[in-house]
Amino acid sequence: MQVVKVTLEKEYKFMYENFVVSTQHALYLLLEKKGGRVSALKFDFLYFKYGTPNDEGIGSHPMAKFGLGFYDLFLVKESSWIAELSQQRKGNTAWDLYRGCDHYIATFKDVTLDVVSRGFEEITMSMEELLDLITKEAESLSAD
Repeated sequence: MQVVKVTLEKEYKFMYENFVVSTQHALYLLLEKKGGRVSALKFDFLYFKYGTPNDEGIGSHPMAKFGLGFYDLFLVKESSWIAELSQQRKGNTAWDLYRGCDHYIATFKDVTLDVVSRGFEEITMSMEELLDLITKEAESLSAD
C-alpha cells in the first residue's frame, strides 16, 4: 500500500472547518464558502467514515505508516480497506461491488474523512443549490 497526496484544481485550507452532506449515493465535502458560492468535493461513494482521528491522533490511523499526512486529500493505492469490504461481500453476489473504487482520505485538524468511492469531482454551488439539495433529500423522508 501507498498513500499519495491528490492534486486538486484549487488549493483548499483543509486544516479547519469542513461540512459533510450525504445522500444515499453522493457525499459532499464542503470546504469553502466565498461570495455566496460553496466549493466542495462530490464523491460517488459506497462507504465512508467521518470522525476520529484528529490531527493529534493521525499516527493511529491505519494508513499513517504508508504516508498519510496532515491537512489535505490523499489517495490510498491498493487499499486494504477496499480489500476487506470486498471480502465481506464474497459469496453474497456474483460481481464485485468495489471494483473500480478508490479509497480517499481527507485530514483536518479535528476530524478525518475516509471514503470508498467510484470517483469524485470538484464542484462549486450556490447557497441556494445547496439548500435545494438538502430540501429535496429531506422531502424524500416524508411519510405520506
